[in-house]
Amino acid sequence: MKSVQIDRLADDLSRVRVLEVPLPEPGPGQVRVRMQLSPVNPSDLNAVRGDYLHAFERLIWNRGQQVLCSDPARTRPSPRPPYALGGEGLGIVDACGPGAPATLAGRRVAVIAGPPMGAWQEYTVLAAQAVLPLPDSIGDELAAMFVINPLSSYAMVHDVLAVRADTWLLQDAAGSALAKMVVRMARHSGVRTINLIRSEAHRPALEALGADVVINTESVDLRDEVARVTGGRGVDYAMDCVGGDLAGHMLQCLTLGGHMVVYGTLSNSPITLPSRDMMMPATRLSGFFAASWLALQPPARLPGILTEVARLAAQGVFDTTVDAVYPLARVHEALAASQERGRPGKVLLRIGARD
Repeated sequence: MKSVQIDRLADDLSRVRVLEVPLPEPGPGQVRVRMQLSPVNPSDLNAVRGDYLHAFERLIWNRGQQVLCSDPARTRPSPRPPYALGGEGLGIVDACGPGAPATLAGRRVAVIAGPPMGAWQEYTVLAAQAVLPLPDSIGDELAAMFVINPLSSYAMVHDVLAVRADTWLLQDAAGSALAKMVVRMARHSGVRTINLIRSEAHRPALEALGADVVINTESVDLRDEVARVTGGRGVDYAMDCVGGDLAGHMLQCLTLGGHMVVYGTLSNSPITLPSRDMMMPATRLSGFFAASWLALQPPARLPGILTEVARLAAQGVFDTTVDAVYPLARVHEALAASQERGRPGKVLLRIGARD
């Protein structure tokens, strides 16, 4: 079968290759999924460069350890190349290993994947808990992107920040697919949004979605504009996926007791902020990484969360524009296209046809 893999980390796409590999067999508690569609997400590029691996090296429980793990109990080792890429996707369960629910066989599922056994291959093997059966009412393209952006946006808005109605939420990279989901979710919940862009090309789409305020940080001072829009009060919540000076300025926009969540590092620069700028207004800064958040959730809670995400999906809250779909053999073109600045929609990989 065909599999998109890297044999070592690299700052470019030179190590990304489409290989012919043996068909994997599901082990105890696992299922095999015949993949159909998968998006290209920024996290997939992190896996190519090794950004997560370098971050895991700095975690306190990994000091002095040869094997890096994403949890202090050391039950989830961080993979090293060679490995298959692809963090999520859509497919059909075609085989169940011993102990896996036989009722999953033949089901159309969203998968939570990622290295070492990623979604960018014709078949992947996963723990049965990592596949989510979906109703036919959720279309294939949205189903392929069901986990990382919809679940993450929902978790940050409703769990990490616990956003209340009639408040202000500030977010950067507002032209992204996830940010547009946040705009729809905010309108659904009675929350006003301030959306930061660097290109005017994003403004029409955001205003069409109902974004309350759109600020181009290339042409105006963010703090002055937020003070003007909020009547000098500041915002209650903020969501940052950029980092650097911009994230520091966003923290300075928080009101008394405000809360900001960090979920990305697009600038590849650390947040800069004088400590007293957080001390005096008693603001909070939280981190979000989907895999870690999921690991912290009680198993009994997840079905309810997924049901609510599916309900919002059926209402169009998580609809995402797809710009292009590439066959697996053209993965290099797909990766390059996904990195084009100002691209309004997602890039998908077509791996196999739906039955």
